[in-house]
This record gives sequence, C-alpha cells and structure tokens, in this order.
Amino acid sequence: MQVAELFDKAAGKLPMVPKVVQELVASFQRTDVSIDDISNKVLHDQVLSARVLRLANTARFGGNRKVGSLDDAVVMLGFDNLRVLVIASGITGASASIPGFEMQRFWHRSFEIANTSKLLAKLARVDTQLGYTCGLMANIGELVLHVAEPEKAAQIDKAVAGGADRMATEQMMLGVDLAAIGAELARRWNFPDEIQAAIREQHRLHDPAQVSVYARLLGLASFIVAGFNNGSSESEMLGNMPEALIASMDIDPEKLAANISALRESSTVTDDLL
Repeated sequence: MQVAELFDKAAGKLPMVPKVVQELVASFQRTDVSIDDISNKVLHDQVLSARVLRLANTARFGGNRKVGSLDDAVVMLGFDNLRVLVIASGITGASASIPGFEMQRFWHRSFEIANTSKLLAKLARVDTQLGYTCGLMANIGELVLHVAEPEKAAQIDKAVAGGADRMATEQMMLGVDLAAIGAELARRWNFPDEIQAAIREQHRLHDPAQVSVYARLLGLASFIVAGFNNGSSESEMLGNMPEALIASMDIDPEKLAANISALRESSTVTDDLL
C-alpha cells in the first residue's frame, strides 16, 4: 500500500489545522514575523483565543497573575511561548474523535515527547520551540492510519501490545510505516521541511549522522519517554542511554545527568493542554 492510497481512503475525514497555526509553524524559518499580526489572527479565532487564555492562567505560565485578555497574554508569555501554545492548541483542537481510538492517551504521549524534546533541544543547543513542535507531531501518522484503515490499525496495535515490533508490523501489514504517513500529513499541512524530515527519519538512527538533528531529538525523546513510563529509575535510564546518539547531538553527558530529574518529569507529567 502506498502512502497516497491511505490518504485517499481518509479523504474528507482528516483533521485540518487553522491557517494561523500553519503560519506560525512556517515562522520558524522567518525573522520578519509580527507578534501583533499573529495575536490579531488568534483573536479572530474564538476557540484558539479561549484555549490560549486558559493556558496563560495556569500555574505553569501565569503564576499568581490573572491574565484577562490576549494582549495581556502576549505581554506575559512573549512571542515564543505564544507561538507554541497556539500551535499546540490548533493541532490538538483540530483532531475529531475517532471511533475506537484513545485520543486522550494519544495526545498525552505526544505531549510527553514534545516536552521532553524541548528540554533535549536546549541541551543540544538547537531551537527549543521547533523541537517541541516536532515532538508534538512525532506520532501524528497514527491518526491518519486509524481514520483510513481502522481495522488494520487495531490489528497492529494488538500485535504491538503482544510484543511485536511496531515498525516491522506496520511494514508487513501496510507496506509503509507511521513515520512516512506522519511526514506526508505534515507536508499537506504545509509544515516546514525540517519538521517533515524529523518525523520521517526519527527511527532511522543506525547512523545518526545521516539524519537531521531533530530526527535524532525525536528518537532520544521517545526512548526516554518509553523508559520512564515503563518504570525505569533515573539511574537506570542514565546507564542505558544511547551514547552514540547523544554524542552525535553534542549533548554534554554531565549536563544530561544533571537534568535527568527534569527529563523524568517531562516524560511522565500530563500537560496543561490536555
């Protein structure tokens, strides 16, 4: 089965993100973005505005200060935080419920990977907001599969729950894997090439230098999230870290060790957006 065939089967049923979200994601590659222009566009989307204000008033972002308007949120959060909140709100809000699919669980894990990717991006000295967005989109192909081929998706999930390798099972049953599907959805949403490549290459880590740094970021984030969610201790995680992958990202092992508690928290704490 080709990727295009899956999208044909899902035609008319896939989520679409608001235009302002597409513009914000594209802004990772631009330096002339106006925060006033973006806030005005968000203001005209009542759903996005409400979600941004709700988040701006959480302890994570707002502290003890009450944020009563989008203008206040812009001043308090700054452009980078506003951008990532709007992107996350738009992507999650665009996802309709899918029969038989645990949407809450899916987004819970997506935010774990996003938050962990953001922290790892800081350690690797690359764009943290772009790293966060890549993490949020890492498994987005799963939505397409459950819309296009719900029965096969359920069979794959069942096999993986029984211990089968996900990528091998996807290739055997579909001829493609979720990473390729997710990259195509990112392309159709007009997301930058960097995000498309990160999604597509995130499991091709046998030679890390041959894939993008954001793909390596996703691979390491997924490894850490899976480890902590399966009960690994901080010392066990540090002892099992993929050294070659970490070295390829120029992450200081000592700084990684100093941030292991923060990585455990980012990998296991429910995000305010859920």
